[in-house]
Amino acid sequence: MPMRVLAATSIVRVGVYAHDPGEEHSALEWWGEDCVVFTMHGSWEIRSGRGRGRLDPTRVLVGQARREYEFHHPEGLHDRILTVDYLREVDTEDVFLVSAGSRLRRVRRALTQACATASFEPDEVDGLAAGLFEAARCGGDAEAAPRPGLRTHEVVERVRAALDAGYADPEFRVADVAAAGTLTRTRLIHAFGEVLGVTPHRYLVNLRTAHAARLLAESAMPVIDICFASGFGSMSRFHAAFREAYGLPPALYRAQTAARR
Repeated sequence: MPMRVLAATSIVRVGVYAHDPGEEHSALEWWGEDCVVFTMHGSWEIRSGRGRGRLDPTRVLVGQARREYEFHHPEGLHDRILTVDYLREVDTEDVFLVSAGSRLRRVRRALTQACATASFEPDEVDGLAAGLFEAARCGGDAEAAPRPGLRTHEVVERVRAALDAGYADPEFRVADVAAAGTLTRTRLIHAFGEVLGVTPHRYLVNLRTAHAARLLAESAMPVIDICFASGFGSMSRFHAAFREAYGLPPALYRAQTAARR
């Protein structure tokens, strides 16, 4: 069952597993890394010295490195799983199977979105992966996460104002804003998502693609000039982000916008 890697950094590896038709329905495996495993489709069973249980989309497995796990697929090899491998050791000692509560599902969605393009931001992936593990350690429920307080709201608003002001500069980086703030980079990613529903990087990309869309619709600037005027440092990043946001490459978006006038 080979892994299709969605994103890899120096800290985490995110990927999807699906079974090959000829695989055995039962297997014994040994994992090299701690991990958090979501069942995206189907179900399966797991047994180990840490416990046993059934995995389906309602439950999440926190796997421990250097431990054997026995897997069974009594209903067939139809399951598909999303795995986040932690390349640096994390504390998995007291947690095994947890509920796939709203908090875990929300962070998972943000993480998979962050991994969706080849030009993913490693800091964003690392921060979300850390948040995913924290949510799993808390049992996976939204209630385990404290609501953002006034200070958190104030920090997020300052960061948002900085993003609003600086997004058009290709040299502008979310990491620079986080370094100047009072929250760690990981905590800032979590706080931004709690308050605004998106990560700082996603908010920045949304600003840039929206600005590019306005320029494409309202000006005759060459596409390459719009790329850099909107804060993108390369045409490949611009095309990937714009297509993800609008479903079209920039030139086609301009042509269709002009045709509707």
